[in-house]
Amino acid sequence: MTDRPARARERLVVVLVVLVLGAAIVLCSTQVFSTVTPVDAKPVPVTGQGVAPALAPLGIVLLALAAALTIAGRVARVVLGLVLVLLGAVVVLLSLPNALDPAAGTRGAVSTATGVLGHVTAVAVGTAWPPTAAVAGVLAALAGAVVLVRSPGWASGGGRYRQAGDAEGRRSDPVDEWDALTSGGDPTRADEPGRGPSPTP
Repeated sequence: MTDRPARARERLVVVLVVLVLGAAIVLCSTQVFSTVTPVDAKPVPVTGQGVAPALAPLGIVLLALAAALTIAGRVARVVLGLVLVLLGAVVVLLSLPNALDPAAGTRGAVSTATGVLGHVTAVAVGTAWPPTAAVAGVLAALAGAVVLVRSPGWASGGGRYRQAGDAEGRRSDPVDEWDALTSGGDPTRADEPGRGPSPTP
């Protein structure tokens, strides 16, 4: 019993971490990953969306996954943990190449800006956003591992609501009232099965 509040806090922390990471990945996708300067042309800023268009959708999926963790049962949490690990790995794979090479993934955006198809001789200067996105992906994968290891001990969300609903259903079950009436009982009495206290006239 004394461990239950600690596990509830642990679950809340994991959910908040996933929310922050999802928001961070969406933010990274809107920022400039590289500034590419072709020969005899103006610099072309290339955002994360231009380098890896899937970054923003992945961040949004992480936000939805965090919300799902608050109500998921034991089996569903295991599935969500696996998905979280995979999403984090994909984010790393999408953002790490540009973090290592500022020109990686920029050819399409540069071709669109310059009107020159194919290889363009240019100088690319990177920013801190690709490494930030990669770190967020690593942390998301680690959060998924935490969910896989720790979530079996978390309470199932919504369990107490189902129990309360069942209890209320037993108190006001019309079938019980009909059975009491057909057996000669008075369903308006508080001591008859299926009835609560009779209303005050």
